[in-house]
Amino acid sequence: MKKPFALILFALINFAAYSTQKNDTIPAVHFQIVDATNGKPISLGHIINTGLMKGVAADMLGFFKMPIRKGDTLIITALGYHQMRIPSWGQFSSDSLYYPIRLVPRSYQIREIRITRFGSYQRFIREVTAMELPKTDQEILQEKLEKYFREQISRLDLKSLPSAQGGFSFGEDWISKQKALIQEKVEEELRWEIMLNKFSADIVEELTGLKGIEAIQFMEYCDFTEAFILLASDYEVRKRIVDKFEDYKKEKLAPDEGSDKK
Repeated sequence: MKKPFALILFALINFAAYSTQKNDTIPAVHFQIVDATNGKPISLGHIINTGLMKGVAADMLGFFKMPIRKGDTLIITALGYHQMRIPSWGQFSSDSLYYPIRLVPRSYQIREIRITRFGSYQRFIREVTAMELPKTDQEILQEKLEKYFREQISRLDLKSLPSAQGGFSFGEDWISKQKALIQEKVEEELRWEIMLNKFSADIVEELTGLKGIEAIQFMEYCDFTEAFILLASDYEVRKRIVDKFEDYKKEKLAPDEGSDKK
């Protein structure tokens, strides 16, 4: 009885390893999720390639990369926006800088709240917090997945699972590693928030007037290190942006202006 089970487990492990290796050979395409109404980046959207069964999350500027083949379908979701499905028929190329994905904002119908002269601000707050917003299909699916995983995990006897020497590492050691990964992710998000408050496309547009892809290209030209952005003050970062923009104009913009005069 144990031998067939071991063979099945070995086959599943080999299949997963083969699938991972096969996916790694597919060229990745770069995308950016933006608001369809104003073109601003949408942070932390979720993307699933149903063909490869692979999911990623966009960064704070809406950028992400995903391996995609002909026949695959991308499902893009973001909080406050309608879901989008994009079938691939060969229109994407890994050589392109990035492809914009424009999501349409989602509006929620909420019931009317009336404030009378006998009401209070505290009552208004209670009314707002008591409102129930309709759940999206993605939120309903997420709740079902979370419920399923909670039920499966609750049935596991982590202490009696195979030890690390058997080729797997679960139990307390596995849980501590997952906690460490979560903590690392939280710290990474905090670093991103600090850096974006000092150096972002909006700040570049405010200081230089550059917009869209020009602002992104100028940010790459600045080539600021993560350590500099984290340790420098807001004034120091903004001054460095202005100084870099003067050099950028001489190197990038001056030849164009000269050709226009001719």
